[in-house]
Amino acid sequence: MVERQQFSPAEIKLLDAVKAGRIADYRSPVTSGDTPANAEHWGDDRTVSASAIRAIINEAIPAFRPAPAGVRIAGAKIAGELQLASLQISYPLELIGCRIDDPIKLNGAKLEFLNLSGSHVGRIDAESSELSSSVFLNDGFVAMDEVCLRRAHIGGDLSGIGGKFNHPQQLALNAEGATIHGHVLLSNGLIVNGQVNLAHVKVGGLFYGAHSLIENSGFKALNMDQAQFASDVMLSNGFKARGEVSCAGATISRLFYCNNCSLDNAGGSALAADGIFIGGDTLLGNWFYAKGAVRLCDAVIRGNLRCVGGAFHNPGGLALILDRARIGGSMHMHTRFLANGVVQLDLITAGGSLIGSGGSFQNSRGVAISLRGAKISGNVAFNNGFRARGAVLLDRSEMNELNCSEGTFENPGGIALSADQTRIAGNIFLNDGFHSLGTVHLENTKVGGELDCTDGTFEQADYGLITSAAKPSTGRK
Repeated sequence: MVERQQFSPAEIKLLDAVKAGRIADYRSPVTSGDTPANAEHWGDDRTVSASAIRAIINEAIPAFRPAPAGVRIAGAKIAGELQLASLQISYPLELIGCRIDDPIKLNGAKLEFLNLSGSHVGRIDAESSELSSSVFLNDGFVAMDEVCLRRAHIGGDLSGIGGKFNHPQQLALNAEGATIHGHVLLSNGLIVNGQVNLAHVKVGGLFYGAHSLIENSGFKALNMDQAQFASDVMLSNGFKARGEVSCAGATISRLFYCNNCSLDNAGGSALAADGIFIGGDTLLGNWFYAKGAVRLCDAVIRGNLRCVGGAFHNPGGLALILDRARIGGSMHMHTRFLANGVVQLDLITAGGSLIGSGGSFQNSRGVAISLRGAKISGNVAFNNGFRARGAVLLDRSEMNELNCSEGTFENPGGIALSADQTRIAGNIFLNDGFHSLGTVHLENTKVGGELDCTDGTFEQADYGLITSAAKPSTGRK
């Protein structure tokens, strides 16, 4: 038994448990609603001073050494500021289901493992801390101020599964410049009111953001600018962001997977990923929804860009912009693809094709698709139910084939489709149900194959088809 003088009965219980390698458990097995949210009802028998915890960790108690299991407390109220800055803690520190209203100070500390699962805390300062293992902020964890892990070194995972971070319009979870050897897990019921800042982080595993909400409307909600991920970034399966998701200049070694997620930043950028490098495919489809611009200018995507079933909503503005992007594979904007606003793909290069079959591109009285100065190694397919309301501009581009069979191009009184000064190695198909309402321009276009307008319809008051490159084989004006 530890000497009882100067310690309360609750603290003696803690000392005995720590020395024996047990968890000091203050939870009531019979009281309903016994949670940190109701800690005002917890009495002295469940209150431990922060100074007693520091004395244990700082080895300030004569002849007392914690067991290797570490300091583990469940269901207690921690009174006072927990000042552990710069201490070396060679064992786990676990405060599970506790209430800690005053700041937790871990700046520059070295510790093995930090587990705050289920606890309700105020502010956590752990800048430049070093952890051999993981940080758990899980399973009902609640923070009412900033959780700061700037420049921290985490040997395992940073996990906020099921946690809540509440610091509106300010930094809620700040891990800027941190090194995380494991995964970043912000999923399964996580709710953030404020910004998650992962700018300049280095992550050895994946970022997993399924079934979570990050809300910082009108500002950056999730900041991953210049971050480096050795695996996938997954904002999927019900992930929601209200505010900008920014990953400008980031490096994602494998997949950027955003299927079945919602990004809402009307009037700004929903996704700002200019200059991003993605080593595999980029998926913005299968119930992906963006309200605001999706920006991938100057991006390098080694695989395919798949937007099948994605919706991009920014009426009157840029819905999707990939100017100067380099894509190793193909661009899939077909089959339930919907853009309300400009899709701008100027000066891109693609190793595969651009497939818009069955896609819907809407920007009435403006530009629906701009693909000017692009180099497409494969085909451009705007066919099989493709529909554009607004101009489709392919001027000065290069491609293997242009197939617009059964496509509808509507821009009354203006240009419906323009491929002026474009180089097309193979055929141009404006046939089999092709329909334009507005002029079709093919001036100074170089076509290596045939221009086929069989059963195509060109509706315009004067000339529906304007070409100085080739004459249609058959067609109607």
